[in-house]
Amino acid sequence: MKKLFPLFLLAVISFPLTASAQDKTAPAVSYKNFKDAYAAGNQALKERKFDDAVGAYAEAEKLATTGKGKSQAANAQGWTLMKARKLEEAKKVLERAVEEDGDNKVALKNLGVTSFRLYDYGFSGVEELKSAVKNLEASGENQELLERAKGALGREDSYAQATATPSAAVSTAGLNYKALLTLGDKLQTDGKFTQATKVFKLAEETAHSPGAKAAAANRQGKLLLDSHRPQESIPFFEQAAKDQPSEKVYLNNLAYSYWVLYDSGRGKTEDLKKSVDSFYKANSIDASFHSEMLKMALDELKEVDPESAKAYSVKDDKDDAEGDKDDKDAKEDSK
Repeated sequence: MKKLFPLFLLAVISFPLTASAQDKTAPAVSYKNFKDAYAAGNQALKERKFDDAVGAYAEAEKLATTGKGKSQAANAQGWTLMKARKLEEAKKVLERAVEEDGDNKVALKNLGVTSFRLYDYGFSGVEELKSAVKNLEASGENQELLERAKGALGREDSYAQATATPSAAVSTAGLNYKALLTLGDKLQTDGKFTQATKVFKLAEETAHSPGAKAAAANRQGKLLLDSHRPQESIPFFEQAAKDQPSEKVYLNNLAYSYWVLYDSGRGKTEDLKKSVDSFYKANSIDASFHSEMLKMALDELKEVDPESAKAYSVKDDKDDAEGDKDDKDAKEDSK
């Protein structure tokens, strides 16, 4: 499993946010100067009034008299849209922030993170991943995410080479359960996802014990995560966790798939709650097992639904003054 990446995405302090305030479209407000507009944006962000925050930061951008000021305000808009899980909108604004000031390292990093999420969550393809690498390199920050993006680009290149020419049909005749899993793993590594899916499905059908069925279901879920289809992966991880309810890896993968669904903007608060609950169950089995993943999801739930968050606790649960954290790659822990 890869490390969780701390991100200082906005050049203002990250505030503890409350979930009671809802986004509301307010009438346009007139501000005297950049400072007032920017401060209003910060306050609206603190109250989770994302639309109001974006509007105030947009006014700050208009009132700014320098490229750096305009870039700062645009970056704040982009970060707010990221918090609102509106990734495609965030990308457009962050591109403007970089255009207005090419030396804005925070904006470059935010743009790189947004592009990576658009790729990783299945919104865009390899070109978006290349943009993520380019902007993360230019920012000179978040080296761990940069290495992750480079690794993903390397895998995409390998997939392209492996699938450049039509391959012969795969024979599964006479293969037992273990051999089918081995073959499916090899096909997935080569980027032959369609063939791998069929082989893993056959392995699940030939499995006799709950443990064997769970392992095959987990592999199918992992394949869907690897191919950027988190919502489709959930039923398989649900099945794996049902067959083996004490297996922390399956619970962790289920939690991660719900997190990705939520973080992509395609999910709802209920998906975030399910993510926290599954991470919590995995952590309850082994307190040393990726507790930072639980903290990441729980910190978000504390902002969105503080009452629901009270049901959970994490050791060393301190406020993170550096803002949001990037997601942990639970896919690597699949069996």
